[in-house]
Amino acid sequence: MISGMSNEIIPFSPKRAEDKVRAELIDAVYGPEIPDFEVHKRFVAWSEAAAPNSLRALRSDLKIVDQFQRAGGRPTLPLSPTHLYMLIEERASIGAAKSSISRLVSSMVRAHSLAQLPPCVDDLVRWKLKQVRRLDSREVRQAHGLRLKGAVADVINDDPEGPSLLGILASLPDNPRGIRDRALLTVGYDAGLRRSELVRIRVAHLERLPNNEMALFIPRSKTDQAGEGARAWLSSRAVSALDAWLALTEITEGFVFRSLSYRVGAQEHLTEGTVSRIIKARAASYLDLLVVDEQISKNQRDQLVRAISGHSLRVGCDQDLFAAGVDIGAIMQGLRWTNPKQPLAYARHLAPATSKLAAKMRQVR
Repeated sequence: MISGMSNEIIPFSPKRAEDKVRAELIDAVYGPEIPDFEVHKRFVAWSEAAAPNSLRALRSDLKIVDQFQRAGGRPTLPLSPTHLYMLIEERASIGAAKSSISRLVSSMVRAHSLAQLPPCVDDLVRWKLKQVRRLDSREVRQAHGLRLKGAVADVINDDPEGPSLLGILASLPDNPRGIRDRALLTVGYDAGLRRSELVRIRVAHLERLPNNEMALFIPRSKTDQAGEGARAWLSSRAVSALDAWLALTEITEGFVFRSLSYRVGAQEHLTEGTVSRIIKARAASYLDLLVVDEQISKNQRDQLVRAISGHSLRVGCDQDLFAAGVDIGAIMQGLRWTNPKQPLAYARHLAPATSKLAAKMRQVR
């Protein structure tokens, strides 16, 4: 039995994500009825153990299924293989991406397993999924990588060229927001941080090293839900930017990156959405300058702005490491990957002329 759990239904708080998912699962399966205790215990155990992204995904997919089932006058769950097949067809017909459809099916498999309902997937559903994946030839959208020097052939020796992270950093004003954002961008790039990791950096996580460098302790990440922790390296550039921000704000403890708004408590960290907006806005302002200088066209500027997201710093770091010839094992360790699929996918979008392969082949005579 789960520690502290008696044979009573566990009350939930609507403020906790895991409790919201548990309540919606119970409602989807049982409606107003009281669920079986053993099933409820499974819901509690899974929701407490699941990663936040897994909880959000299941909630989102449950809403899609609920809408589909209500239209047919059926309860949300169970979802029969026949109706799941029909739902897949419906989602594909309105242009839903194959990745979102696959996730929807996975969510329903998870929900049925938790509730100990009959399987919702059969051979027809599997074949339909294969058909959707084969027919959907759209390229998977990837955030544009903000590379330190831009699309240069030699990431170590070449000067910055075209749109680059260094260009964005140089364009930032020396006011409080500019000083904060310069620190945020450099730290995010150096450590290849996810937004969730970046916003939760605390002063206590920073350890000074020789040569004006730092080690950053990352207590938890998307691929480290157990909280074993990892350490990342920060350059002297990032350390100087951090020191300027911390000195300006006199922050000596707690979260490093905070809002400058009076409406937010002094101890609150930035939200992940705010980080995305900062990255996109700073990049857009910098690209506007390049348009004025006729270094890029207005159309190029618009395309880049659309492709830049809160993940662009991590993608750019990954691409620069590949271009510098760092092996996949070191990249996985340094950027906290547990599977080589995603970092290799980022490298696949590296400009061919800037890859390490191109650099080697140029030496062939």
